[in-house]
This record gives sequence, C-alpha cells and structure tokens, in this order.
Amino acid sequence: MNRRSRLATAALAAVLCTLGHGALAYTAAGDRLFPATILLPQIAPSDDAYLTTSTQPLHSETIPGSTDRLTNVSGTFNKTITERFSIGVEDGWNRLDRAGASSANGWQNFETSAKYLAVHDDTHELLISLGVDREWGGTGAAGIGASAKGATTPALFLGKGMGDLGIDVLKPFAIAATFGYQLADAAPRPDLLVAGLTIEYSIPYFESKVRPLALPDFIRAMTPMVELFVTSPASATRGSATTATIAPGINYAAEGWELGVEALVPATRSAGRGVGVIAQLHFALDYLFPESIGKPIFSRH
Repeated sequence: MNRRSRLATAALAAVLCTLGHGALAYTAAGDRLFPATILLPQIAPSDDAYLTTSTQPLHSETIPGSTDRLTNVSGTFNKTITERFSIGVEDGWNRLDRAGASSANGWQNFETSAKYLAVHDDTHELLISLGVDREWGGTGAAGIGASAKGATTPALFLGKGMGDLGIDVLKPFAIAATFGYQLADAAPRPDLLVAGLTIEYSIPYFESKVRPLALPDFIRAMTPMVELFVTSPASATRGSATTATIAPGINYAAEGWELGVEALVPATRSAGRGVGVIAQLHFALDYLFPESIGKPIFSRH
C-alpha cells in the first residue's frame, strides 16, 4: 500500500463510513429508550440532528514510525416522512495532518439515506429496520480520501433490549447491531462488508424499571456502552484493508439532547496507530419540536 498509505486508508475508511451514519435518537420499544450511539447507524426512522467530531492518530507512510492525525467534523439531519419511514442527509469535513508533509483538508462525499421500520415489538423491546445509504462520488475532496466513485449500502438495523429477561441485573442491558454491504459504483473502489455491534447498560432503565438507587441525577442519566465497527473488502482490494475499531464510552441523556464521548481503539493496523477520541452532540427534534419540524410529514395523528 502506498500513495500516502492509500490516502491514510481512504481517510480511515471515509472515517469509518462517515462514523456509522448516525445515532439512535429517542427511539423507543416498550419501556426501552435506546440512547444515541456514535459509530453505529441509527436503528429506526427519526427526526434528529447531530454534530460529530473525532481525532485519530494514524500510521505515517511519509516517515516510518511517525504518526499522522485524522480529524473529522460531520453533521447529519434526518426527517420522518411517515411514522415508519425517514430520509436523511449527511456531510463532513476532514483534516489529515501528515508527518514530514503538508496537511490536507476538504469535504467528504455527500450522503443521503432512507430507512423503514419493519418490526416494532414493544413486549420484547425489539426494533428491526431496513435502510439504504447513498454516497455520491466526486462530491468531496480526493486529497482527504473522498472517492471519485460513489457507493450504495443496503443494510439491516437491529435493536434489542433485555427487559424481558427474568434476571433483574441483566434487564438494563441492550444491544444494537448493523449489517450492510457497500456496493461500489466502479473500480478501483472495492465493495465492502460493513458490520457493527453495541453493548450498553442503561442506568436510567435500572433506576426506573429494576430498583431505584440514591444516585446523583447526573449519574442516573448515563449509559455506559462499548461499540465495535468493522469494514472489510469484499472485492478486489487495490490497497484497501479490513478496518476494525472498538469504542468504549458513555452517553449522557437530557431532555431533548444527548452527549456521547468514546475512545477510538484500533483493533487492526489500518484502523490507526493509537487511541483517538470521538464525541457527538445529538438533538431529538421529535422531542424538542413535536408539532413542527419533529413531526412526520404524513402523520396519522
């Protein structure tokens, strides 16, 4: 691999496929409120907006043993058309600081998405959605890894709370997962398998559904979680490699907004050189503006 390590492994796999395309909003299934994740996509259609920023040290191909650094800032907006269907837009800006060379910066490729909620089971705290993301090739800066070729990613999204288990201490656990296949428009961009898993433990759920504790309000609003996000070439790689990142962190949820902070721990060489950090500020428009911008365009209510 060269050409500045294929532009820092295509700017860290386009910043982990644009940081997973989003967060979980105030998505609910029965008594379960799924908090906002950062690396994984959101489970269900939603009305929300969020800002995400990250910084990650990378292996330098200019000076062996040295470190480059990739910084990303991105924004996302999702809008429900009906209670079960939403569309979204996303874009981001990258800066790649390279050891022994000039820095590069520019916009990522513009992305659009659509999502349909196929299963909503309150009793079992279960959500399953189908979605598709479209990355529009050539709309970003090639110097930071934005591909001239676009890609389309159909995917499955799942959220499952453990509140239906019989053991109290396990009930606050929940998982979120995504499985997708990114189809590149043309070579040399490869197709990618995209997968992610989040394990979370909801302190608010424990407080309200299991046993109240004399905890400070700040702690009662937190959900510790660990995310894993992986992209792996499924076609001729031409310098691409499997990228896997583990992200332990915490979510703080207030009324209408959430703040998440996670460490970015590379699990493969192509995922970075050292530990990075990512943070996200999320606004639930359905909570803040339920009768205007946060309401589905075609609502039954």
